[in-house]
Amino acid sequence: MPRLLLFDIDGTLIDSNGAGGAAILDAAEEHFGIQRDALPPLQLAGATDPAIAMDIFQLVEREHTPQEITAFLDRYLANLQRRLQADNFSGYTLPGVMALLEALRTESSAHLGLLTGNVRRGAVIKLSRHGIYEHFIDGGFGSDHHDRNQLGPVALQRMQDATGTRFDLADVIVIGDTPKDIRCAEAFGAKCLAVATGQYSADELRALNPWRTVESFADLNATVELLLRD
Repeated sequence: MPRLLLFDIDGTLIDSNGAGGAAILDAAEEHFGIQRDALPPLQLAGATDPAIAMDIFQLVEREHTPQEITAFLDRYLANLQRRLQADNFSGYTLPGVMALLEALRTESSAHLGLLTGNVRRGAVIKLSRHGIYEHFIDGGFGSDHHDRNQLGPVALQRMQDATGTRFDLADVIVIGDTPKDIRCAEAFGAKCLAVATGQYSADELRALNPWRTVESFADLNATVELLLRD
């Protein structure tokens, strides 16, 4: 049976080593004329880019329209591009990811998509910087809705349209590193493979009852077996 594998990006596939968060603060300084130190720590893990922007508008007590959120995110994306292309960029692809993507490429039953809080342009910027964007067909993005729990059906429909394949929800697996990934999968009836490569431990993720939990993708054979044949 065909399997639809929907990957989160940050903390699951890559670690930008703070570049994404820094680019958001760059945008806040430019857009609002404030110092980044004036903002409290932002809750970024698993959040969509529009939701993060909306939180910042609320923190600085500014009303927002969809157009203003878009303008803010345009500033963020420009800074993200600059930071990821800088000579001192120290982000990296997480252990086992490259081998896993290459292995899944050879499996006819595997269809790879994205389910991420990044807006589409941000996803392209990040994954292209790490040389892995071409592995993914389409997906659901933060630019589709600020509520991550609304993105699953979008990703499913886009992937069905792109591949000409109808996927049974029992064969749809969301792969992510945060509680929000787990809840997102639950929201549209998919499974979730929780991976402890972000800021949450395997025990913390396991306590939320995802379908399966792994420490990382380091064991290639076991991961492929889990995703395609479990």
